[in-house]
Amino acid sequence: MEITWYGLSCFRLTERGMATVVTDPYDAEVVGYTPLKLRSDIVTISHDAPGHNYVKGVKGFSRTITGPGEYEIGGVFITAVQTIDKKKNSNGGNILNVFDYGGVTVAHLGDLSRTLTQAEVEALGTVHVAL
Repeated sequence: MEITWYGLSCFRLTERGMATVVTDPYDAEVVGYTPLKLRSDIVTISHDAPGHNYVKGVKGFSRTITGPGEYEIGGVFITAVQTIDKKKNSNGGNILNVFDYGGVTVAHLGDLSRTLTQAEVEALGTVHVAL
């Protein structure tokens, strides 16, 4: 598995023979980072803000995940969980995504600005990599 960090909460997860995921693509003009030039099968958005929702920076994707739910796309199992963080996000929410790549589990916390509760940690199950 290859995990590449591009800045802020933007990561690219790749594994041979499975779907590629880009998390929280940012708008370079707004955040001041290098513009994104990524290809992916799936894009996940933790919340609606320019540092986390710039899907124009990603090409080739067929699915965008912006809300809670369970998904299976290209061999990757994704669990998207709504977390409440009213102090950080005016809409009161952040989507935390857990990706299962054939037994290797990666949790992307998005723009979470607080410690997870014990119940939230237990709901994640076994996590091998936390982003």
